[in-house]
Parts: sequence; C-alpha cells; structure tokens
Amino acid sequence: MEDGILGQFLADGIKFNDLIIPGRSVESALSRHVFNLIVNNKDDDFKCYLAGSATAIRYAGREVLLATQHQISDVELSRVGMLTDSGSHIITSGGARGYNSRSDTDAHDIIAFDFTEPCKARPELKRRFFALRDVPPEVPNTHVAAVLLSGCPFSDQVYEIHENNHLGLARRNFVCRPHSQPSDDALLSVQALRPLEINPDGMSGGSAFTILLENEKPKAYFSGLIVRGGNGIFYILKVGYIKAFLDAVFA
Repeated sequence: MEDGILGQFLADGIKFNDLIIPGRSVESALSRHVFNLIVNNKDDDFKCYLAGSATAIRYAGREVLLATQHQISDVELSRVGMLTDSGSHIITSGGARGYNSRSDTDAHDIIAFDFTEPCKARPELKRRFFALRDVPPEVPNTHVAAVLLSGCPFSDQVYEIHENNHLGLARRNFVCRPHSQPSDDALLSVQALRPLEINPDGMSGGSAFTILLENEKPKAYFSGLIVRGGNGIFYILKVGYIKAFLDAVFA
C-alpha cells in the first residue's frame, strides 16, 4: 500500500457499495475481482494461454466478465474463460457480447462474457463478481484521493504448462492520479505515482477504482476498465460507457 496515499485511510477505511473496507484491506478488496483471461487451447502440451486481464462484475442480475476485444482479436470466443480456484478446470462463458470495432473511439473495444449460467452450475464462482452500482460523480481532480488500477501483466505470470503443468498467476496494483483528458471522450487517463518496475503489457481488461473524498470521507467507485497503457500512463474506458454498453447488449 502507498503509505502517502492509500495509507492515509488505515484508521477509518473506505466505503464501497455500502460496506466499509478496513484500511489495510483496501487494495486486496478492490483488486480481487480481476482475473487472468484464459483461452482454452485444447492442446495436451499447452492446454491454455493467457490473454491479459478481465474484471468480474454483477449487473442487472447477470454475472459478466469484462475485457477488451483487442486482447482476443484472433480467438474463437467460445474458448475464452477463467480458471477455477484449483486451476484444474477452465470455465467458459454462456456467450459473448461486443460492439463492431471503430477506429475513432475505444468505447467499442469492450467485450462482455456472460457467466450467469456457469455461476448457477458452479455457485462458488459468484463471489468473484462485484455489484456494479453507483457511477462516480463528476468532481474536480482535487477531490480524487487516488485511482487504483489492478491487472495481470504478463511479466508477473509464471507459465510452466509444458514443463511442470503449472501456472503461477498474480495480480499487480498501481496507485495513480488523474492525468489529462484524452481526445476520445470515452476515456480518462491516469498516471502512476511511481515509475513502473515492469512492462504493463497484459493490464488491458483490468479494473480502475477511483477513491473520492465525499464530506471528507473516502468512498470507492468502480470507474472503468483498463484499455491500454505505457510509460506510466494508463487509459481507462469510463464506467458510464460500460453501463451504456451493458444496457444495450443485454436489454
């Protein structure tokens, strides 16, 4: 945890979805809904491969795994899924929804995998999904205490499927501050507070949570999906566009 940013909330914690997250648990609590996006290879030697990050949400009665289309541009969508906790099975979705791509906006890069039916068959999966409720209000940057990004960069993962039948999977968090507004209104940009120690490739599909100060009390909001990043700057698809997408494709 960043002592100077998130560390300031150790005493009181942070409110999220009507719950108070203890200060020392903020990073783990907000990042635990991000997973490796897995592609089933149907190959005995290389059973799966990693396609970056994905964020598990619950919205309008559905369990949905969000990612970006560019992560899986050449993949048969029925082969995309997530690993069980034991890592012994790949659970694929009940179907995928996405826009047709457009070159003038990243708003159409989003894709949603419907895990509602798989969660009925495997109820233990339901705890991976958080309820997407409130949208963060438009406020001056001075009201933003921090933006927490979570994802699964490729450089942090250990892929030893062929050698040892082993996957070592990991999440990484970056504490950021608001940056400039991109020309694409669907996006917001943030800047990591510290220089990146790794290549962030693989963070696409991960989550962004904004921590706002409301009446001098911190509250966390899901603010969007990581689309891309580099050199300490990350671009986030705003949550308002995500909700509009979900309303359109699951109407």
